[in-house]
Amino acid sequence: MPELPVEIWEDRLNNEFSNLKNLKVVQPDSIIWHENNVELIINIKAIGFVLGLDGNPMNLMPKTHHKIFLKINRSFPYPGGIDFAWQSSIFHPNIHPVKIASTRELGTGYICLNVLKQWSRLSDLENTVKALQKLVENPNPDDPLKYDICMKAAEYFKEHTIENLKDRFNLEDKDADEGDDDDIIVIDD
Repeated sequence: MPELPVEIWEDRLNNEFSNLKNLKVVQPDSIIWHENNVELIINIKAIGFVLGLDGNPMNLMPKTHHKIFLKINRSFPYPGGIDFAWQSSIFHPNIHPVKIASTRELGTGYICLNVLKQWSRLSDLENTVKALQKLVENPNPDDPLKYDICMKAAEYFKEHTIENLKDRFNLEDKDADEGDDDDIIVIDD
């Protein structure tokens, strides 16, 4: 895989991390630099749901804080240079978290999101974090991951809309006052 010269790679990452700090999704002391990669945890705020203690989808609980592990390799920003793993529990058709509440099942952390699958050297972490926030609040039950928990989530979200759940739990969109004019653009190489 192609690699940027070390100095340029480090500058690019420092710029990316600066943008993430401005979004308030990463703390400076959580970034761990290794010789050939960097690891960090992203904390995003988005209205999602987790299974209740009994594991019954009819007893979902709202969850607004989510953790995603990132490992950025030396081949970043090229495709394959970054790995994402969903760390916190979530009940979602397009996310198979590492921790699955109310079950003994271990997850993969896999996130089904086009921005991640179509990563290019022009992609950036700021837009990716925004896309992850949108994914949490906009599950796609018509294209679930092929894991039991994701298939159950797809069935559930086909019958129960996020808007209905927000009403049920008296939740408001976190960005309702800020406007929603940030478009996510994926540019292929």
